[in-house]
Amino acid sequence: MNIKKTNLIIISLLALFLIAGPVSGEDTNIIFKHDRTGVADEVNKMKDFDFELQQRERDRMKEWNIEDSMDAMKVGDTYFNKDEIDDAIFFYQVAIKIDPANTEAHDKYITARNREKEMTSSHYHQAMEYYRKGMRDKAIDELVLAIKEDPDNELARIKLNEIESR
Repeated sequence: MNIKKTNLIIISLLALFLIAGPVSGEDTNIIFKHDRTGVADEVNKMKDFDFELQQRERDRMKEWNIEDSMDAMKVGDTYFNKDEIDDAIFFYQVAIKIDPANTEAHDKYITARNREKEMTSSHYHQAMEYYRKGMRDKAIDELVLAIKEDPDNELARIKLNEIESR
């Protein structure tokens, strides 16, 4: 009987400590993290930048009278046939955005990207990526590097003049 009372007292004390510990106001390890200053501003700048890119796409679509994926693909084909690969890639991307299930646009986009890689240096390719994203200054820097790498790179010179004149 004495052992049962001792066990009952031990269990009661354990229960009391387990329940009373959190109730007594001990540290519960809740940590509030605050954003660093400026993070929200950067997020808003990125959203504004993305909106500007979307607006630029809508303007170009209106300019070319594009209403569906096939129209965008036809414009891309026109540029591709004139070896203006950067513009062809842009319109193939538009076609894919309008209709993600358009497998022909996906295939043409991949073909154009491969052609672009064959024709250009890595700096030129990076410059075009920057330019598509609206990062004009970085695109110019990469084009200058492409020309330094290959002074006879006429495509890089033309694109540099085109970007600087805008």
